[in-house]
Amino acid sequence: ADGDFIYATILGSAVNQDGHTEDGFTVPSFTAQAAMLKTAYEDAGVDPNDVAYIEAHGTGTPVGDPIETHAFGEVIGKGRDEDNKCWVGSVKTNIGHLESAAGVAGLIKLSLILKNRQIPQNLHFENPNPKIPFDEYRLKVPPQLTALPESEKPLIGGVNSFGAGGTNAHLVLRAYEPQ
Repeated sequence: ADGDFIYATILGSAVNQDGHTEDGFTVPSFTAQAAMLKTAYEDAGVDPNDVAYIEAHGTGTPVGDPIETHAFGEVIGKGRDEDNKCWVGSVKTNIGHLESAAGVAGLIKLSLILKNRQIPQNLHFENPNPKIPFDEYRLKVPPQLTALPESEKPLIGGVNSFGAGGTNAHLVLRAYEPQ
């Protein structure tokens, strides 16, 4: 109504808490993350197989990233066709970790991806973590600026963010479609 440009719409969300994890409060819980993702996509009314891109919290840690991508594989990748892999990346490779602003940076990046239908290169991604079976999880990382294919389905993406104390959050977004 005000003439503002809308990049994307938020369809659903979920927040939960890891609780106590055996490896310490900074190590995420696969179970909590998978449950949160399922709740977010149910709240949004979106089939996880329709997600084109996930903006991961992705700090590049040898423990946290495999747990986060395992949850993606369990929820986003399960039942997905081999030729319908979900793109995954993290804004942290482009601008660093912004501490409490990391989640909003991921939200901005995902909104721009949905608007422009292009995924920026995941910088410094040369050797995938051997603990992450990307093919099995039906995930792929953009090695260069990557255009998302045109589709008759709405373009859907998700953004993950975590707090140091164990809070998990996920938003489900759709590219804006004028009415």
